[in-house]
Amino acid sequence: MFRSILKVACTPAALLATVSAGVAAQQSSLMISPFVSFQSTGTATRFAGLALTLGAGSGLSLRGSGHLALNGTTASVIGNGTDRPWGADADAVLSFGGHSFTGSRSFAPFVFAGIGTSGLSTQNYESRRSNWSYGAGANVPLAGAVDLFGEARWRMSEFVLPTAADSPSPTTEFRVGVSFHVGSR
Repeated sequence: MFRSILKVACTPAALLATVSAGVAAQQSSLMISPFVSFQSTGTATRFAGLALTLGAGSGLSLRGSGHLALNGTTASVIGNGTDRPWGADADAVLSFGGHSFTGSRSFAPFVFAGIGTSGLSTQNYESRRSNWSYGAGANVPLAGAVDLFGEARWRMSEFVLPTAADSPSPTTEFRVGVSFHVGSR
């Protein structure tokens, strides 16, 4: 289980590190967002996670996130122990509205698209699947540098458009959490 937590934590960080040089050149802000997500299908329906966003604010930013199941562990098919579902995503986020870090902030809707990986891990077996996802959400300022956010994500298990012939049905995921802003432009 420790390996799963470590992989979920390291995957978004590694993805963000590869693209952070260009974003860092713009002296971007960082947003740290713990969240809880709910999936519409499957036995593991609740996840806890953490997202890091570089370049947070109006315009384009990069976000990496990882999550681990809170419930839904099942007896392992192969090996001893239980399966604990986990996942990680790297997203390009486009924010709209007055979401600046100086002065007052306002309601800020956003859209995103990205790639991800998910899997199950036991002591003797590991299974991973790549996917891509898209969605929309909004940040609502609470106080100072703290926001409340919510989003809906549609995840595709194959790298095809949702409108393509014989494409799989996307799974739906809802995330809610709190965002803490660090730094400024």
